[in-house]
Amino acid sequence: MVAPVADVIQLIDALQPDPGRLLKIAASLSGKFRCAQPFPHISIDGLFDDEVLRKVVAETPPIESELWRVWGTGATADLERPSTLKRAISEEALMGPLTRSFLQSLNSATFLKFLERLSGVNGLIPDPSYGGGGLHCTGRGGRLLVHVDSDRHPLGNPFNQMVNMILYLNEDWDDSYGGHLELWSRDLKQCVQRVAPKFNRLVIFESGTASYHGHPEPLNCPPGRFRLSIATYYYVFNRQQSEKYSGYRTQVEWVNPSKT
Repeated sequence: MVAPVADVIQLIDALQPDPGRLLKIAASLSGKFRCAQPFPHISIDGLFDDEVLRKVVAETPPIESELWRVWGTGATADLERPSTLKRAISEEALMGPLTRSFLQSLNSATFLKFLERLSGVNGLIPDPSYGGGGLHCTGRGGRLLVHVDSDRHPLGNPFNQMVNMILYLNEDWDDSYGGHLELWSRDLKQCVQRVAPKFNRLVIFESGTASYHGHPEPLNCPPGRFRLSIATYYYVFNRQQSEKYSGYRTQVEWVNPSKT
């Protein structure tokens, strides 16, 4: 069955956020982003079209699918419980057509301008291979220990990670299910912010040496429910060392704040 032309045009429009609207939102939130603690970040609800995101969810393979690549949680003990491990699909060819189009829009010049205006970082570089990103999925009992990311652009150094973006796709997600994104202080003595993984909630934060984040508490969602998200990462060329960035990192730094 061929979709009516009007429906196709409407879907294309929904996939392409209005550039003027994006820049206005970025300008209104840039100060809040840059001053946020424990490191620059922002949470934005409803930025994207709900129906587009529902179609992305509908394209997502079932958790049993071999398309998912199993990732670790940062805790060796979790390897004994494979059903709880985080899964991901980063390869574009393994995604549905609408999911591919949506991810491509996140790497567009329009969206890069939005991120640059919001973050104050010029010259952001996307990763069209979605290395380490794409679709992420975690089931009941799963978690992701607090950590700092590695630099993971496929071309390596001097492409240095600068901005992380996570978009949550979980409708009717109750707070009791857990899975809140936690942002920790530089000294790892306290969780400063917790963000529930609600549907169409976008989290953007600056990546650096002390941008400790994760969801370390095991998920308490019902069997058959999953914490689903899209992640994309943005880079700069030859990022200078500073208090925020100590240099190119090839390994994730996992930590357990309760034991520091």
